[in-house]
Amino acid sequence: MKRRNINILCVMFIGLLLSGCAINKQQIDALAKFNYTVESMQDIRLAGRDMDSYTGKDGVNLGSLPVIAMAMLRQDLPLEAQINMKVSNPTTTTTKINSFKYLIEIQGKPLFEGTVNENLNLATGESTVVPLTFKANIFGTAKEKGVENVLNELFTRKGEGFLVLKIKPSIKIGNSNIYYPGYITVDRNLAKSIGKLVM
Repeated sequence: MKRRNINILCVMFIGLLLSGCAINKQQIDALAKFNYTVESMQDIRLAGRDMDSYTGKDGVNLGSLPVIAMAMLRQDLPLEAQINMKVSNPTTTTTKINSFKYLIEIQGKPLFEGTVNENLNLATGESTVVPLTFKANIFGTAKEKGVENVLNELFTRKGEGFLVLKIKPSIKIGNSNIYYPGYITVDRNLAKSIGKLVM
C-alpha cells in the first residue's frame, strides 16, 4: 500500500514538473512574439556635447569640429544616449519580464552591453516603455572608417546596420532569471533616431 502511494506521488510530481516546464517554455517563447520598437532617443551626446550642437542650417557646424579633433587626439570619442524602447504584448499569454540584457553593435561589432531590471507584467494588448542608457567610446570605429564618414552615418539617418540594438529579455523562475536564447534584433538603424533630432 505504501509503495502504491509513493508511486502515485511520484507520478503527480513528474506531472507537475512537466506542466511547469511547458508553462515556462510557453512564456519564454512568448518573449520573441512581443513587439519591441524604439519609441524615441534623448540626451544624445557626442564627445560630451549635445548632438544638435554639431549641425546648423547649412549642415555641419564648423565651430564644433575642434571638439571632435581633440577627442580623436585623446582617443576618446564617447557616444551616449537614452533609448526609450516600447514593449507591447500582442499574444494571448500574460508574460512577466524580469530583466533585459541589451547589446548595441556598431558595424556588426559589440559596442556596449548593459542590463536593466524591469518587473513587467504585460497582459494581451498592453505596452510600456523601458529606458535603456549607454555610453561607449566610438574612437576605434571613427579611426577605422574615418571621422567624416562616422558623422555622416549619424547625421544622415542612412546608416542601416551602422548602429543596431538587440535585446535578450528574461522571465523569473524562483530566484533565477531565465533568458531568451539568443538576442532579438529591435532596431537595425538607431542612427535614424539620432538624425531625427539633429536635422
